[in-house]
Amino acid sequence: MKENSIQDLEQLYDIWLKSQKPEKGDDTAAQANKENGKQIHMPTDYAEVTVDFHCWMCGKNCNSEKQWQGHISSEKHKEKVFHTEDDQNCWQYRFPTGYFSICDRYMAGTCTEGNNCKFAHGNAELHEWEERRQVLRMKLSKARKDHLIAPSDNDFGKYSFLFKDLN
Repeated sequence: MKENSIQDLEQLYDIWLKSQKPEKGDDTAAQANKENGKQIHMPTDYAEVTVDFHCWMCGKNCNSEKQWQGHISSEKHKEKVFHTEDDQNCWQYRFPTGYFSICDRYMAGTCTEGNNCKFAHGNAELHEWEERRQVLRMKLSKARKDHLIAPSDNDFGKYSFLFKDLN
């Protein structure tokens, strides 16, 4: 795993799954065993299912505190905290930059930065940015309440603007 930069067993399983090609012989043999009542039973079939940590957003189970902390601090997990499938369909303007005011140059018709401008280009965009900030804060609050984000974690990349004016 270390040589191939594989971070966890889920990633290893995904790679293994992609490399497997179903063979007809295996499927028919397994089917025949089930029909004959000769299904193989493993000791793990009877073991109690114990999961110390479960992330309902990612569907990931962790067996230790260290593994859990690694999961909830990963970029992939944090992106799932803030992103939903509906996000692309319900927002019309650019993603907020953290500067919640209207661009003076845009209002004067002289802003040359276009989509790279830090400020909102009009009242409608500013209103949407403020609405988005509230939605993102609610998502963050729920994730913290569900212990899906460490209480002291404030490193969220492009979402870090959520903390600028919080005390």
